[in-house]
Amino acid sequence: MSQRQPKTNYWQDAPMPRDQIVLFEQTLQSRIRHDHPVRILDEILDRLDWNPWEAEYHGSLGQPPIHPSVLCKVLLFALIRRIRSSRQIEYNVRHSVDFIWLSSGRTIDHVTLSNFRRKHQDQLKGIYRQLVQTAIDMGVAKLAELCIDGSRVLADASRSKRWTQANLAKVIEQLDQEIQTALGEMELIDQADDLLDDGQPSDKLPAPIADLKERREQLDRIMDKLKEMDAARQGKGKDRSKNAAQIPKTDTDARVLPNKEGGYAPNYTPMAVTETENGFIVGADVVVGNVEHTMLLPMVEQIIADYGEEVETVMGDGAYSAGENLRGCEAKELELLSPLSDPAAENNPAVRSDPEQPVAAEKIDQLPIMPQTKCFDKSAFVYSEEEDCYYCPAGKKLPRSGSETKQRGGTPVLQLHYRCSDCAGCVLASKCKVNPTSKKGRKVSHDEYEPERRHHRVRMKDEEVQARYRRRSHFGETPFAVLKAAMSLRRFLLRGHEGVRTEWLWGCTAFNLKKLMSLLETLRLAEAESSRLATN
Repeated sequence: MSQRQPKTNYWQDAPMPRDQIVLFEQTLQSRIRHDHPVRILDEILDRLDWNPWEAEYHGSLGQPPIHPSVLCKVLLFALIRRIRSSRQIEYNVRHSVDFIWLSSGRTIDHVTLSNFRRKHQDQLKGIYRQLVQTAIDMGVAKLAELCIDGSRVLADASRSKRWTQANLAKVIEQLDQEIQTALGEMELIDQADDLLDDGQPSDKLPAPIADLKERREQLDRIMDKLKEMDAARQGKGKDRSKNAAQIPKTDTDARVLPNKEGGYAPNYTPMAVTETENGFIVGADVVVGNVEHTMLLPMVEQIIADYGEEVETVMGDGAYSAGENLRGCEAKELELLSPLSDPAAENNPAVRSDPEQPVAAEKIDQLPIMPQTKCFDKSAFVYSEEEDCYYCPAGKKLPRSGSETKQRGGTPVLQLHYRCSDCAGCVLASKCKVNPTSKKGRKVSHDEYEPERRHHRVRMKDEEVQARYRRRSHFGETPFAVLKAAMSLRRFLLRGHEGVRTEWLWGCTAFNLKKLMSLLETLRLAEAESSRLATN
């Protein structure tokens, strides 16, 4: 019987020395365990219809291309694995066994991956919708109740390099001088045409001048946008000389917005609509600027058109309880759950059983005050829907005195005015009016959506509605947390509105695919356990 020789070296021996001949498994199939997530991803995507994507290729010319399903699988699996760089994906396709298995040993370079990711937005939408429809057909997604929310994602643009009207005007002036100089030089060249003909058509600008002209047109478009933005800011009372509108130079579609982490930076506002059964993203888009509240009705209508399912309830944060949304949801018989501040608070002494009676003298100092004017706030006046008038703290009536149409965010909104005709000699005039001796009575206004707001406040006070609304926080905000933290989508890689919309759709598709993979794996484990118990 042989005796084991004692080790002369304290450290562990290498199980596979580099110069030793080894025999690897012969198939990729055997190198990936049967329950590996990449197998479920491959199975799900193989069931989808790729005909619209295949139609983008010629079909007979050129070298045989990689099937679009392979590139999609690689890009989506990379996102799930928190890999976004096309160069890092290329490295994994060459060296990681799961990526090698998924691509069947193909070597895909980063340029191919990058170009594929930028293009085919319409075809990607088709894959995204097919995944949502798969979840609906499996019964793990339901569209009756939805949550809508938006967030901030950094644009691929410098924080400091921004256009304003002032610095852009200087650049345009310098560019005009360059154009004039170039045109002068071209005139000298034209005089020599009889001596030397370069063969260029006479009705076509030389390339350098054409480039300058195109640059001038681009700057003009940016200047027009800055003027429009400054005009809108001025309408809100902001001084352009102190706080001018800014557009990032690197990505002119982005907008400078406040970040949750603090400070200001070029951002986009990605949107997500989720269902409340398992939290699938059923609607995705990206908007420019702080206008996410305007997307509620268009996105819900698009979801209904895409999947043919009825939507009964939509939940959102306070930004979505805008008057236009309240009226639009009522017209479509769509329940909107969104908090709305109530100026008539419980401790507001203006709220009284008989508004024709004045507020008690000892409570006058407790009435809400407008910080800007130091006078009674609008919430100190009680509105009577039956009489269509306001009552002031002194118990006097403010009947409707007129109306006017104002622009709000580019949309005309009817503004209704109510004015008191009995302010002369009122003991509260000094607290109610900026100029107590003015002959004009105190005016209070509200827009045409005020009735919808009042009805919405009453509905949101219901305890059952509040209990249902508390679910919004989880389903509405979780997708953004996952996409930012688990998929590292805190900053876009692509530039331009269309580019970031495509990139966001890739992220939302990967999110739904990951959730579908997890649910499918859970269902199969449950079925296997049931079969085992039934057998025993």
